[in-house]
Amino acid sequence: MLWALTNNSYDGDDFLAFDDATMQWVAPVDQALPTKWKWDRVQILNQYTKGYLEKECVDWVSKFMVYGDKEFSPPKIYVFANKAKTAGNVHLTCMATGFYPKDVIIHIKKNGVHLTDKDGVQSSVVIPNDDDAYQIRKSVEIQEADTSNYKCYVLHGTLLKPIVGKWGKVF
Repeated sequence: MLWALTNNSYDGDDFLAFDDATMQWVAPVDQALPTKWKWDRVQILNQYTKGYLEKECVDWVSKFMVYGDKEFSPPKIYVFANKAKTAGNVHLTCMATGFYPKDVIIHIKKNGVHLTDKDGVQSSVVIPNDDDAYQIRKSVEIQEADTSNYKCYVLHGTLLKPIVGKWGKVF
């Protein structure tokens, strides 16, 4: 089976395709030949691509087929700060709600750096709302005097680019 990678295009035409039977790249336009030759030599890339297209991609398509007639909804995000129990600290919270399907990614970043649970980020699980949509929260406790730039990034299949929320000086 030949898999066209249409997001790799040149002047509106397919740029590269992958033939999973031969595990080789196919260049339908001359401008793609240098990339084809380079990628064909990277065997691990070809094995990964074959596995992705035959397993993960099929899993995603199957997953979305289950959604059937349900309407896809982008998340709405809310960022807010509350006083923490520890004196001099605040909780920064990012909540995404109203989205469907339930697969969503939320990151809190400090000065552009992704914070993790090792940085104190706490996350709820994705839970259903009353309207068949979903919600999730992430939060981090910081010192009230912290003047760093904190932002919340929400990625969802209905979005072309992440939604970004920024906490103002609301403490």
